[in-house]
Order: sequence, then C-alpha cells, then structure tokens
Amino acid sequence: MIKKSLATAVALLVSTSALLSTSAIAANGVQQTVDAPAQNINQVLEMTDTQTRIQQLSYMAQDQNQSVENRTGALQELASYPSQNALVAVARGLKDQNPEVREASVIGSSPYQLEHRWALVSPLLSDTDPMVRHSATSNLVRDYNTLDKEQKAQIEQPVVELITFLEKQESEKFQLLFADVLRWYNEWDKAETVYLELIKTHPKEPQVWLSYADNFRAQNKDQQAVEVLDRGLKSVPDNAAMHYSKSLTLVRLEDKAAAAKEIEVAAELAKDNSYYWYLNGVLQEELDIDKSTKSFEKAYLISGSPEQLYAVCDIYVRYGNDKTDDCLSELGKVAPDDVIEQLKEKRVAPSS
Repeated sequence: MIKKSLATAVALLVSTSALLSTSAIAANGVQQTVDAPAQNINQVLEMTDTQTRIQQLSYMAQDQNQSVENRTGALQELASYPSQNALVAVARGLKDQNPEVREASVIGSSPYQLEHRWALVSPLLSDTDPMVRHSATSNLVRDYNTLDKEQKAQIEQPVVELITFLEKQESEKFQLLFADVLRWYNEWDKAETVYLELIKTHPKEPQVWLSYADNFRAQNKDQQAVEVLDRGLKSVPDNAAMHYSKSLTLVRLEDKAAAAKEIEVAAELAKDNSYYWYLNGVLQEELDIDKSTKSFEKAYLISGSPEQLYAVCDIYVRYGNDKTDDCLSELGKVAPDDVIEQLKEKRVAPSS
C-alpha cells in the first residue's frame, strides 16, 4: 500500500500537474447555462442541491443582466464552493469593468492554490480602484512567506499602503484584517495586541479566534493554537471552521486520531464543503477505510472536480473497490492516459 503524507494528499485537491490546468479552465471555459436562472441571490442560497447551487451562483456571477448586488453576492459565495464553474466565474469577474465585481471576485478566488491566485489576482495590485487594490493585496499577502523574491518586491508597496489604510480604521472588520495582515507580514507581536483587544470586544466572532490561533501556528506554537481554539469553541460552539483549524493543528502535533475526529465534525457541520470531506477522507484512511472512501465520494459528488474524482479512483484502486473500473472510465474522460496508467499500477485485487 502506498502511503501519502497529508501535505501530498491535500495538494492533490488543488494541484493540477497531473490533471487539468485550472488556469486554463478559467481562461477557456464556456459560461454554463442553466435551465431556470434564479432571479436573486437569496433564491440560490435556499437551494438544497449543491451542484445546482454552484451552477446557479456561477451563472449569476457572470450574468450582466443581474444587479451588481446579486453578482457580487454570488462571487463571494463561490469562495465556499471551489470548482471549475466557480473558477471560470471568478476569473471573468476579476476583469469586469465594475470595481465592486472585481473586489468580490478577489474574495471568490480565496480557496485556490497560490500559483493560480497570483496569476489571476496580482494584476489588480495596481488597479485604479483603491479598495480593489487593498482586497487583492490582502488576498495575496496571506502567502507572503511562500512568495519568491520577485513577488515579494511586487507586493511590498501595496502592503505598506494597505497597513497605512487599516491603521486608521476603527470597525471590527477592518481591525481584524489589520491584525491578519500584520500576522501574514510576520509582525506577530503587533498582531497579538490587536487580536487580544478584539477577543475582549467580540468574543462571539469565530474569525477572531481562528486568526488568533493562526498567529500562534505561524510561530510554530501549535499547542497554544489548540488552546485558543478550545477557548473559542466554548464561546462559539459547533463552528465548522474552528473544528477544521483544530484538526490541521492536531496533524502538526502528530495526533492523527484526534485530528480525524475534528475534521469529521467540521465536515458534518459544514455539510456541503467538499474540501472538508476530502480531508476527512485523507485522515480517516488509517482509521476506517469505509468512512474514508465515503468521504472521498461525497467530496466528489459535491464539487464534481477532476481532482476529487482522482482521489476517489485512487482510494478505489488501492483497496480493490468493486467500482474501480467505472471510476477509471469516468476519470479517463478528463485525465491524460499516463495518469490512468499510474493508477492502474497501484491496483490490488478486490477483497473476497
């Protein structure tokens, strides 16, 4: 049995080296039509079928006949549903003439890998609209430590401009972003001062706890991050994002059983977050192969993405699932032949 590290497994979701290039999809994709387009964003959010919701949101985001409010709302919602359709809508929105649509598209780009986000979002670092520039900067500076020298040089001035702007803002939203930017920029002590004040004034705001925990994780203080998240869950119980964050932190602490428990809770609470179900599949594999397989299947049913179909086929071939041939046939429609051959090389006989 071939073991994958969590980092490798997670990378499968967003990496396109073996499958389709998401950048190419975004550039060349054709806007998908829907049989009965929704008239407003609230209609879409009430839809229970996840695939239908993603299609409607993607269509609404690109529909020039929709109001700016509907389009921006759809683009922001698409951040919760990373998929081919969503990426097409986001890529087009980033080039829209309306600055509100461009800014919302930056938010919609959040779940994608830095390689693709940088290509899509970095042109907006010099946008004519200051709020679009600030949004693009905050989107990219969160990966500051993984940027190369040239990218850091390109983002340096926009970051200084963003910090100067945020220092003067008093609202909780901007103060939280201020602390986050300081954290991403490795100014951890300054960031902690702002986070502690926000916890005093907004203890029921999940993102405050999540960001404060991330401030410790950035300094490799994972146990302290877990303690912050536990405190946060007492104030805001049943928050999927905090259970997800705690799961990733427990992985770093090498407590995989506890991490698997937390990501399962996160997936159940979020219900239709394909990424959480994918990670649940990764972490459950060593504990419960049936639960792992069902999680990979659910992730693919939610997103329909080739990357998650690959994950389903991968778990099938390595454990002799009866549906292996059907999965490989479906994957063969979107993946190169060498990818299919590599999977077949892993194949084991079905268990009797």
